[in-house]
Amino acid sequence: MATLNTILSIAAAEIGVTESPRNSNRTKYGAWYGMNGQPWCAMFVSWVFDRAGSPLPVMQQGAPSGAAYCPFIEHYAKRQGRWYSKPQPGDLALFHFGKREAIHIGIVETVMIAGQFNSIEGNTSATSNDNGGAVMRRSRNVSQCRGFYRPVLTLPKKGVDAYYRLIRLTSPYMRGHDIAEWQKQINWFKYGLDVDGEYGPRSMGACKAFQRTRGLAIDGVVGPITWAETFKKLN
Repeated sequence: MATLNTILSIAAAEIGVTESPRNSNRTKYGAWYGMNGQPWCAMFVSWVFDRAGSPLPVMQQGAPSGAAYCPFIEHYAKRQGRWYSKPQPGDLALFHFGKREAIHIGIVETVMIAGQFNSIEGNTSATSNDNGGAVMRRSRNVSQCRGFYRPVLTLPKKGVDAYYRLIRLTSPYMRGHDIAEWQKQINWFKYGLDVDGEYGPRSMGACKAFQRTRGLAIDGVVGPITWAETFKKLN
C-alpha cells in the first residue's frame, strides 16, 4: 500500500492535464476506468490511488477500483465507518455545491484553520466547479462538502520517512498528521507543545529555538534538515 506522500505526489503531478478534445470528457482516466467520455472527477481520484499502489475498493459494478459516481463513494464510506466531518490530508472530499447529493470529489492535500483546505481535483475549473475539464489545485471550505471519506493508507507514524512537505507559519495555519508527529517528537526536547496538528506561533517558536540549539538556519520552517534533526534520536 502507498504512503500519503505517494498519493499526493501522483495527484499533484497531474495538475494541468485537460480533456482532449475540449468539452469531450475524454481523458486517460476515463480510458483506464472504461467509461471515457463521461464526467471524470471520481475516475481521476480512483486512477490516482490505483497508480500509487493503493487501489480503492471496488464500489461500482465493473469498476477497476473505486467508482465513477460520487454518491457510491459516500455510501461505501458510511457503510465502512470511514466517513468524517473534518478533513485531513489524503481524505476524499465529497462536494455538494448546493445540491442534495455529492456531485464532485477531490483529494485533500492540505488543511488550514477556519474550515479551509486545499484539494487536487479532476474535471474542475475556475468557472465550473464540477465539470471544468482540468486537473487543478482548488481552495475549498468544509461547508461545501457533504463529508470526507478516509481510505485505508499506510501512514508513517514517526521518523524521517514521515516528512513530505515544508511546514511553516501561514495564514490560515497549516494542519495535518505530519505536524502532529513533529510536535510529538519535538516535545521529547521539553518544548511542551500541544499535539494538535496545527502549526501556529508556538510551534514556530519551538522550531526556531530547536534550530538555534542545533546550529541550523533559524527560519522557523520545518524542512527536511530540521525534520531529520528532530527525529535523529529515533534512528
